[in-house]
Amino acid sequence: MNKRNGGPWSVEEMTVLYDLKNIGKSYEEISVLLNRSSFARRTYNENLLQKKFSQTDWNYFHSQKQQLEEITESQNDLDIEKKKVIQNTLQNQERLVLREEARIDVIIDRVKTAIYQLPKPKMSDLYYKPPSTPRKYSSEHVGVIISDAHIGESYTLEDTGGISEFNLGIFKKRLRILRDSVLEIAERHRTMYELPVLHVFALGDMVAGMKDAGKWSPAYIDLSIYQQMFEGIDALRDVLSTWYTAFEKICFYGIYGNHGRIGKRGNEKVSDNWDRLVYNYVKISMSEYDRIEWMIPEAWFIQTEIQNHTFYLMHGDGIRGSMGIPYYGVEKAQSSISGIMNKIPDYTLMGHFHTPAELQTTGSKVIMNGSFMGGDMYSIRDLRRCDRAIQKIFGIHPKKGITWSYDLQLEPK
Repeated sequence: MNKRNGGPWSVEEMTVLYDLKNIGKSYEEISVLLNRSSFARRTYNENLLQKKFSQTDWNYFHSQKQQLEEITESQNDLDIEKKKVIQNTLQNQERLVLREEARIDVIIDRVKTAIYQLPKPKMSDLYYKPPSTPRKYSSEHVGVIISDAHIGESYTLEDTGGISEFNLGIFKKRLRILRDSVLEIAERHRTMYELPVLHVFALGDMVAGMKDAGKWSPAYIDLSIYQQMFEGIDALRDVLSTWYTAFEKICFYGIYGNHGRIGKRGNEKVSDNWDRLVYNYVKISMSEYDRIEWMIPEAWFIQTEIQNHTFYLMHGDGIRGSMGIPYYGVEKAQSSISGIMNKIPDYTLMGHFHTPAELQTTGSKVIMNGSFMGGDMYSIRDLRRCDRAIQKIFGIHPKKGITWSYDLQLEPK
């Protein structure tokens, strides 16, 4: 193997050179021995060795070597002491673990002994005796929220990277699931008590909106506003006429959303809204359904009494927030509403945020509805979230308020 001349000499090279020279070896003999050594770093010859020996301050070299040996020895002592400490620590830890296991075993044995010493329960203490006559439960009303249908909005699996899709056909399919689910749940609860009244809370954004009336992208709207409106009319007529056969009375509440406005924000009255047109057309076309009460205000909200409880209804677009549900903004809005109306509503219902949620505030409860779309282009791309298509249904008791509730999933698995 070729060896390079140059580079610093190692302690081994220097020590061998010094020791061999001191015992009378010639530079020629020393060169032969070094060239055969395992630590050779260069090609040794007489001139190189003579020059290195004569130019070296051997007193300084030996003092440095001694210091290095002392440091190495001290480090070895530290390593040995460290190993002893680690070993002692592990032994102590093992003793602690064994002691803890023994303590736990003692506790378990004592608990078992105490359990065995307990008197056996009497069967009469555990026996349930049903009432001799069937109990009569108070009747309840049913509330169902319909919001954020966004009829006319359309995007494909290719648009969302395979995550979600929506179009008019999917909306109609999900509306049928909602229609039938309300009837099935009502049938189950009627085995316990009567459900005479259905409250339908339409909380806005039935339509996707006009292409130039908001910040939403017209690229994902494939129906004209007139088509959106008449599809919305047909959809509401279908579900209401079906539910009409299952309840003694229906109360309809129509709140408009931001997607239904007829012009850019601030250019027209807020009540000039395509959602309101849908609700009023449905009302007119169903005038023969005399067991339906209609509340379709010009205002953006409704506050009403239902089963001795105050409900405040709104769409929710006036609440500012970003990157999901603005819980603080919702609570602040609910508090402000209570101050303006001089009464704290028992329940505040809203849509707009497309995410089902419930928030308990001071003396009140906020119920937020989902949407028919689930994940859309905005929520998936900008918020990086994809909620399921969900609408809410719940029971309203005259004394207990909302007693049961379901998130109705509109996407069949």
